[in-house]
Amino acid sequence: MKKILFLFILVLTACGLGGAPSGPQQAAEEETFDDYYVINTIDINQTSIIAETRDYLRLSMRPPITLNPLLNEDVTVARILGLIFEPLITLNENFRHQSHLANVELASDFSSAVITIRSDAFWSDGQPVTAGDLIFSIETLRAAPAGVIYRSNIENIGEVTYINSRTVQVAFIQSSASAVNMLNFPIIPRHHYEGNLAETHFNPLGNGTYMFSSFAPTRNIRLEASPTTFRPLPLIEEIEVAFLPNDQTELYAFNQGQIDAINLPMQEWIRHHSVRDVNYQTFPAMYFEFVGFNFNNEIFSNLQTRQNIAMAFDARSAAESIYLTHGVHAPSPIHPNSWAVSHVPGLVFNPEQRINIPDTLVIVVNEDNPQRVAIARRLSTDLTRAGADVLVDVLPYGEYFARIETGEFDLFIGGVNLSFVPEVQLFFRGGLFITISELEPYFTAMRLQFSEASYIQAVTNFSSNFAERVPVIGLAFRHCAVITNARVHQNNPPFPDNVFGRVNEWYILPLF
Repeated sequence: MKKILFLFILVLTACGLGGAPSGPQQAAEEETFDDYYVINTIDINQTSIIAETRDYLRLSMRPPITLNPLLNEDVTVARILGLIFEPLITLNENFRHQSHLANVELASDFSSAVITIRSDAFWSDGQPVTAGDLIFSIETLRAAPAGVIYRSNIENIGEVTYINSRTVQVAFIQSSASAVNMLNFPIIPRHHYEGNLAETHFNPLGNGTYMFSSFAPTRNIRLEASPTTFRPLPLIEEIEVAFLPNDQTELYAFNQGQIDAINLPMQEWIRHHSVRDVNYQTFPAMYFEFVGFNFNNEIFSNLQTRQNIAMAFDARSAAESIYLTHGVHAPSPIHPNSWAVSHVPGLVFNPEQRINIPDTLVIVVNEDNPQRVAIARRLSTDLTRAGADVLVDVLPYGEYFARIETGEFDLFIGGVNLSFVPEVQLFFRGGLFITISELEPYFTAMRLQFSEASYIQAVTNFSSNFAERVPVIGLAFRHCAVITNARVHQNNPPFPDNVFGRVNEWYILPLF
């Protein structure tokens, strides 16, 4: 049960890599942000890990175990490596794929794709990016440990067929209109890495906007603009990436002006936006917030009971008033911004709805998340109006987690970071949640459609039936933000799957 809770209840701070594992260190961190302002100042101020020179961009990441993007397990490292290595595709704000390093042509039945590397794609040593590099990268990921960031991206890739020096065809094991989204992974050059994976851990050779310049163990790496990039040359020529041990130190460094940018979930972003003059760009993320039930309590196995609670709670109004423009209401774990779903209203709020539950309903919520606490208060007010006796327990995170683990609650406010591909079975296949066999055919149908129109209908049908069956009460998908200090300007929002994917457009404002 503990593993299930860590995977599905803990809201991780991994914006921009929807569904990607965050690494062992990050997965254990869900602490109050009040402590960020009183942490080890000596780590930043007395070790000089970040130089004071102001003419280059200063970013940060966790100390890397490797700089090979296909063997890396840490999200913060993956964001930085995204500056050195280009992904095959990117996702737009509607989570639809866009060709990037390669042009991707899907078969009409979604069973395969022809991938053609663009002709102006070169590694930073001047050699062209080839089909052989793509095949080598897929083979590297197949042999990689399960915990690496992009390991799951190739699990639906079956046979890979070489066509010519820049083109391959990949066959998908499971045909789906969303299968192409899993191609948003980088590739590595065969001539640099083959036979030398261990020796090249800290000597990356990429094809991105920036290229690797130097590595100082325990301190930083430096990048410089790559002359071989197919994108417009970046406006900032150099980047220094400091190795910072955790989220707290990173936030402190940003507060002190010693790094220039930070990527935050919505509640931390609000804290910064309200207390300082910063530049920011928000983007849709895959953080799904919801009200969960304790299915060890037999009353919640009854569909009508769950529906009554859902109709008594004005979830849409609560989400819109509490998340404001920093999230979007969602009655199901299918993102409403997705190109693959039509409008799904969910169960209609009924202010006259009555709830006949004899016992007190206990709602647990973690105190370090003010938006969740506000949701819990709204839920309590609505359910009390409907005739229920309600108690809200606002708890320190550790106690909140323990109470869910031991089943000492009736309702909880939680969240999960989902994949860009709708892998949502966790909500209706038992475990922490309830088994709802009626949702299985709708979920299966999403994978068996062979046209965009039928796929959109299947996804919409699943989302509608999910909202009606109420395994959880959907609240919202929260947005994330990339915040920069006043000297750095961003021109456009980040890609949902690549937080620093537009750093080449950033520029440093002159100091006066």
